[in-house]
Amino acid sequence: MTAGFHLSIPARCWPALGLALLVAGPALAQDASAPESEQPFFVRLGAGAIGYRTSGRVTAHGHAVPDAHVAFGSHGVATAELGWRLAPQWSLSLLGGVPPTVPLQGEGALERLHTLRKVTYGSALAGVQFHPFGPGWIDPYVGGGIGYAFTLRTRGGSLSELNIADSFGTVLQAGADIRLTERLSLYVDVRKIWLSFDAKGLSPSAAGPQAVRVHVTPDPVLGTIGLSYRF
Repeated sequence: MTAGFHLSIPARCWPALGLALLVAGPALAQDASAPESEQPFFVRLGAGAIGYRTSGRVTAHGHAVPDAHVAFGSHGVATAELGWRLAPQWSLSLLGGVPPTVPLQGEGALERLHTLRKVTYGSALAGVQFHPFGPGWIDPYVGGGIGYAFTLRTRGGSLSELNIADSFGTVLQAGADIRLTERLSLYVDVRKIWLSFDAKGLSPSAAGPQAVRVHVTPDPVLGTIGLSYRF
């Protein structure tokens, strides 16, 4: 069971990134001279998008519902990340973001239900990164870690009383910092996240509300671009 996938930087995110670059402009002319070892921490602010390639199953009364699919819509994100360069070739980081609201769409046998529920969720991604070339004006890296997703709120839609279990998953990451000054960098980052969750709710039917269970593997991909500041 799959859903369409498209990853792009939403147009509404570009003005915010442009403003950040304008604000950072004066810093480009500064001649900061603190050595790398005195700037072990970094904070990143980014904008981007997250897309899903969804698979899973739906059951009612303990029996699988044939051709019943659930799809997540791609959406924009705003992220913040705090990290520590503990060694020239290694760093640790923790990323979070503004909690998005995602519509869960019914497909196949569930298409008649349209939007099943709108879900607002939070997440945190913790990881370790390897920098093969060490500090430099161009600093590529790869990494891995764990992700945690939790539901903050559900509302609307045709599937009432939806309860979604929290979920842990694994993360793979690749990206690069492009140094603008001794402290300020432009960064790009892509993370593949493996998550799955179980949910249950009530679906409308001719005989009245029907209890259903959903097991979904969203397979999200998160792409961001933004500014990194070392301190």
